[in-house]
Formats: sequence, C-alpha cells, structure tokens
Amino acid sequence: MSEKQKTLVCGDVNGNFNILFSRVDSIVKKSGSFELLLCVGNFFGSDNSQLDAYRMGTRKVPVTTYVFGPSNSEHVPYYCDEGSEIVPNVIYMGRRGIFTTSSDVKIAYLTGLSRRELGKDIQNCTFEPSDCSAVRDACFRAQSEYRGVDMLITTLWPAGIQEDDCQKAEVEPERLSDLISWLSIHVKPRYHFAPSSEKYFERQPYRNQSVHQDYKECATRFIALAPVGNKTKEKWIYACSLQPITKMRMTDLLQSTTDETACPYNPDLLNQHQPGKVVRVSGNGQFFFNMDAADDDHGKRKRKGGDNPERKRKEFDPDTCWFCLSSPTVEKHLVISVGSHCYLALPKGPLTPLHVLILPIAHHQSVTKAPDEVVDEIDKFKETLKKFYASMDKLVVFFERNYRTSHMQIQCVPVPPACSDQLLEVFQDEAGLHSVSLEVLPPYTRVSQVALAGAPYFHAELPTADQLYVRTRQHFPLQFGRDVLSSPPILNCEDKADWRQCLLSREEEDSLVAVFREKFKPFDFTADTSDSDSD
Repeated sequence: MSEKQKTLVCGDVNGNFNILFSRVDSIVKKSGSFELLLCVGNFFGSDNSQLDAYRMGTRKVPVTTYVFGPSNSEHVPYYCDEGSEIVPNVIYMGRRGIFTTSSDVKIAYLTGLSRRELGKDIQNCTFEPSDCSAVRDACFRAQSEYRGVDMLITTLWPAGIQEDDCQKAEVEPERLSDLISWLSIHVKPRYHFAPSSEKYFERQPYRNQSVHQDYKECATRFIALAPVGNKTKEKWIYACSLQPITKMRMTDLLQSTTDETACPYNPDLLNQHQPGKVVRVSGNGQFFFNMDAADDDHGKRKRKGGDNPERKRKEFDPDTCWFCLSSPTVEKHLVISVGSHCYLALPKGPLTPLHVLILPIAHHQSVTKAPDEVVDEIDKFKETLKKFYASMDKLVVFFERNYRTSHMQIQCVPVPPACSDQLLEVFQDEAGLHSVSLEVLPPYTRVSQVALAGAPYFHAELPTADQLYVRTRQHFPLQFGRDVLSSPPILNCEDKADWRQCLLSREEEDSLVAVFREKFKPFDFTADTSDSDSD
C-alpha cells in the first residue's frame, strides 16, 4: 500500500495570514508534518499588511501553501505570475489546471466566477465553459482507464450540492453553478472543496454516475469551509490523509458508506460532451434526486441480515462487567463517591490526578439507554464537579464514547482555563485527521435527541457550552477523546493518550483516590447518604 499524503485545506483567508499560519503551525507540532496547504477561497483581503512579515522573512510559512485564482477584482494586483511565489513557500497556481503532488495525489481546480452565469465579465476573475472542458480534458489525458481525481477545488458550488437527506445549506444563488456541476460529474473527484461565506458545510457523500449503467464509480465528499478566523467558530480548516486514487485497490475505492446518497446532479450532464449548452436561462440548475420514492421501511435503512426474529441478542452477565458496582470483578478501591444511581471513580491510567469517571451503579450501556433517574444524577455529578474544579481554577471537559463499550462511562477531565477557546478547534483538527464527521449540536440539546437508543456515538461537552457529536462508524479511533485532551495545546501529555501506557500501581491509585476524596468532601452531595448507610 502506498503512503498517504497529509493535506490541509482552508477557506477564505481574507488577509488573516497570522491566524492561518499560527493555526497550521500548531497542527504541525501536534500531528507531524503535512505535505501542503490548499487555500480554496480568497487569499487576500482589504488589509494585507500581515503578509509583509512573511515577505521579509521575520515570519515563516510552516507548510508549502498553494493559492488559486481570484474572484474579487480588487485582489488581482496582489497576484504574481502562475507558478511563482507570492511570498516564500506560498505559490500561486493560477485559475485553472491540474497538478500531481510528489505523493501522486491529483488535484484539479477551476476558480473564479462563471462569466456566462454571472452575466458579465470581470477581468482575471471569471471563467468560460471552455475552461471547464480544458480541466476535464486535462484530467482524462493519458489515462486509458479513468477513475477520477483525488481533489477538485472550485470557488463556486455545483448547483444541486447544497442539499442532502439531512440538511440544506443556505447559499446565495450566484454562488451556485451548473457549469461546476457539469465539471464535477465528469471528473469524479473523491473530495470537492469550495469556500463558504459563513457556515461550514459537509454534504453526505454521493456516488458518482457512469455512462455505463452497471458500472460503479467512486464516491465524492463535498466540503465547504468557512472563512479563516470567523467569529462564530465555524470550521475553516480541514485535515485529511489521502492515498492516491491511482494506487488504491478498486474494492477500497468503490466501498460504500451507510450515509451515502445518489448523485445530486442531472444524469443528462454526463451525455453533454461540451458544457456550452449546460447553463439554463432561468433557475439555478438545482438537480435533485427523487426523495419521494416509495420506501418499504419508512425511510429507515435496513440492517444487514434483515429483521430475523430468531436472531436474539446475547444475554449480558453483569457479574462479568468491570463497572457494575455489584460485580465481583469491579475494582472497588477506585471508587470515590457513591450516589443513589451513579458513582464516581478513578479511571485506569488517568490523564491527570483529578481525572474521574461518572458511572451508573446498575448496568446501562449509554446515556441514551439510561432511565431518567440515572441521567438526572449524572447531571447532578457534572454540576458538582464543575464547582469542584472551579475551586482549583480548572475547567472540565466531559465525554462519552458509546462505541465498543458495554457499560456507560462519562469521562471528566479538568483542563486549564487558558485552553478553553482552543478545545473546539483541536477536536475538529483531530476529527479531520481521522475523516470523522464532527457535529456541533445546538445549545441545550440532549444527546438522546440526536442518537437513537443503542446507536453508537461519541459525545463531548466543552467548557464553552459547545456540545460535540459523532455518529461513530467502523474504525472510529477508540482513544479519540484522550488524543485531543492529551495534545500539546491542551494538557501536553501525549504519552498518556492510551490509558494502557500510563497504568498506575495499586499504591498510586489508592493515594490518588484518597486525595481526591478528601478534596471533594465539601462538594460531595452523596456524603449524607454515605454516612447514614455506614451507621
């Protein structure tokens, strides 16, 4: 298997060069080197004075950066000749083309606005239908069996992409292009990146169409990135690790995902060899697949194997559970505090001496399957821990991984207040590295409102009140939460990312439990109950 290429992609920079390159530098320090950074939107802004430091060498660009053609006429004077450096290590690639990286990753691009769809020409900022043909032809050239390209970068969104089974992005009509739909359906990118003026948008992957009815093509992920450093904390940088499409096994390339949709573009576009007649006089060319088709299971995906009534779930024996408090296998010396329905305990291999777990006394797999009285007491423990950590000038991150676990565990990890604003970004960076789709839930949302009972998920609550949610799938990294919190920007203890690598002796565990219990006493709402039980 060939080596994968680590790539960073960002949205409109708009002259925020220091924010961009500082963030890239911190990602590199945490996750190792990246081969390149792709800026898919406007690189320049109204104030580009920050670039002077990079031009003079007092600041360094940490990763080789590629910039593409302008869409704003006011920015045109700032660009240099194609293939030249704007500043050291920042290369201008022009408005259209395809290039192959040293790792054999193929990146096609067509940037700027569509003159025909816009209805006017903006010098050096618009493209023609012939430019679409040129990019398509460059992708096909010298390939006897065309599979697709690894990436497509455009300024405009392809018309029809803004909606899937779960969401609809609000996009200005002038940002949607039938010509880009034509280009995308022909070149079949594995990733299609474009800038977004406000919100981050990641569409469900769609399966590309083929001119041959029975021939399966690769799938495409469309991702629109928010502007760099936006105040609403929308995701503006994306990390991915790519194996070149030309070196992938066909079984891997054609593998389906559970959230895959049909192609959102009109299939007639495939038969349109030249794009000149694609643009319609009226409408935005929003071609949607049929969402009203009959469905024998009311829109729900059937599980493999069907609904076999004879196939019964294996009975779980609580006596074998490490975390059921009544189990003979539970390590009771780790228990700190016991309530009516939940208890507090030291984890094996804690990230910090104050890292604890909230667990249900009885056997419950996850918050989404727990009864109300258990959830209520979990919330009570959380509020108590927030006050406890605050007394020591600490904030707390709570996270639960309901994936490959049988007994619910809420991880409670104290973090320094200084890293609070970085937590969301570091979670997003880690998610990008693992191709994990991370959602920020609306305020006050309960995880039980978005996850079906029994469905696997990862859920985190940040000190900023942001809630993060992942629908976990096969190969989800088991140490995802610990990887983030152990990283240099947060706790800076990467050697503890895997709990098995930082196990403590029985004496050390006893000592930590005793110290925590003593400090926690003034806050422990279970103390009265515990005292009465012991009398």
